[in-house]
Formats: sequence, structure tokens, C-alpha cells
Amino acid sequence: MERQPSTDRRQFPRHPLATTVNFYHGPTRREYPARSVDISHGGMLVYLPAAAPVAPGQTIRVTIGSHGRPELSELSNRPLQATVVRVDRRGMLALGHLPVGVRFVTPPA
Repeated sequence: MERQPSTDRRQFPRHPLATTVNFYHGPTRREYPARSVDISHGGMLVYLPAAAPVAPGQTIRVTIGSHGRPELSELSNRPLQATVVRVDRRGMLALGHLPVGVRFVTPPA
């Protein structure tokens, strides 16, 4: 059986963004160091430590560190409420960290 290529269902275009992220996990009330991979108006992909107990549907807060992207300057050091939408445990095995997709509750301005 031949596999059909998946279609990109994203509502907003993603832009690369490699910077530090403070990831506050609401259910455990713990902060985890994270690294951003990319960002869009609706959410972002971050890499978390493999032991982080995240699951889709959980409420989190992310604070994006300094970066050299002037068009995203309003996001630096500002807490953003978000929801975990995807946790890629298979990616963890290949990459050594846990890829986590989050959706902003209130999109950034």
C-alpha cells in the first residue's frame, strides 16, 4: 500500500527561531529549560528535556529569551499562555530531547 504525502494543515507560516525558552509546566508547577525550534502566530515547537512530564491538553506558559529577530522583539521576556498540542516521543529517541508543539492561548500581538 502506497502512503500518500501528508498535507500541511498549519494555519500560520512557521519561522525558524533558535533561542532559549523558559517552559513553565502548570500541572507540576515546575519550570524546564527549553529551546525553541520555530514559531508562528499560533504556536511554536520547543525541545524539552526528555524527562519532562508533558502531555497534549496541558496548560503551560512559555517565556522566550533574547534573540536577534526584530520582527519578534515584542515576544522576548514576555510570558505567553499556551496549551500542549503535540508530544513527539519517537523524536525523543532520535534527537535526545523531547519535541513539543504548543498552541498559544492568546496569540502574540
